[in-house]
Amino acid sequence: MSAALIDDIDDSVIRLSGHKGLEVELLPLGAAIRSIRLFGQELTLNYPQSADYQTDEFYLGATAGRVANRIAKGRFELNGVAYQLDCNNGHNHLHGGVAGFNRQHWQVLKQQSDSVQLYLRSADGDQGYPSAVQVWQQFRIVDKQLELSFLALSTKDTVLNLTNHCYFNLNSDGSSVENHQLQIAAKHYLPTDANAIPTGERRAVAGTAFDFTKAKLVGPALRQQDQQLALANGFDHCFIWQEADAAELKSMAVLSSSQSGRQLEVLSTQPGLQLYTGNFLAAPFTARQGICLEAQGWPDAINQLGFPDTLLKAGELYQQHIVYKFS
Repeated sequence: MSAALIDDIDDSVIRLSGHKGLEVELLPLGAAIRSIRLFGQELTLNYPQSADYQTDEFYLGATAGRVANRIAKGRFELNGVAYQLDCNNGHNHLHGGVAGFNRQHWQVLKQQSDSVQLYLRSADGDQGYPSAVQVWQQFRIVDKQLELSFLALSTKDTVLNLTNHCYFNLNSDGSSVENHQLQIAAKHYLPTDANAIPTGERRAVAGTAFDFTKAKLVGPALRQQDQQLALANGFDHCFIWQEADAAELKSMAVLSSSQSGRQLEVLSTQPGLQLYTGNFLAAPFTARQGICLEAQGWPDAINQLGFPDTLLKAGELYQQHIVYKFS
């Protein structure tokens, strides 16, 4: 099945357009990117109707939070207090829990033809997290790029790690992303255990299936013999930046399709990029029909010694940026 065509009319859909052929559709439910089109070609997986997102299990285009990715056993300790979060991924907490930010309706604060600002207030105790948190997210089209800006404030110390979960497919026929070329600038990644939790090791990509420092096809990389690929049924790993300028806006990955000639560059201020090759996508899609490039903090950081902090202290401003640049 190719990337779904959008055929319903829904007043809740937020439509943005620029002057260089880029069009974006968003949903207040989950602050989700429903569609990205360049000169009419769909570049993301989507459902044909907005109602389908209410039962979506793949986080299709959604904003993942409060904490994207996994927290081991849904447990962490902060300021001497132990917290137990809702577990929704086996014994782990994933992408904010059973009713994470992807399941919540965001308020539209202001909208223009090429930008929109959304707002969400998450109450103290939401999914088990401490503190009330206010989140502002802006989507803005600039030329052929979509810019995502995240701001957040907390009343007490808490943890926060926000990202977007778009599944990109740059083929014009929506066929498998295995024919895409991918380049990731990172020299290290985080190996995981059988439950997809980082082991704590920072492993060099050189000489492994995880070496995307030079552009290469996704399919052959997936078929390499590697224990990490076997554990995750493909790529579902965080590539990491450890340089002093990791917080600066930087180019993290470039994805391209020779079938369509389309290219995507992902830039972000985040210290990590989760590569997920759609290993467990199912109907109405097929496995590996989409690829996620999720700029985010490192998984399970609150429990891992030496990982970049995902702590948001009371009164401090959380600020991160993600840019999807198309050509």
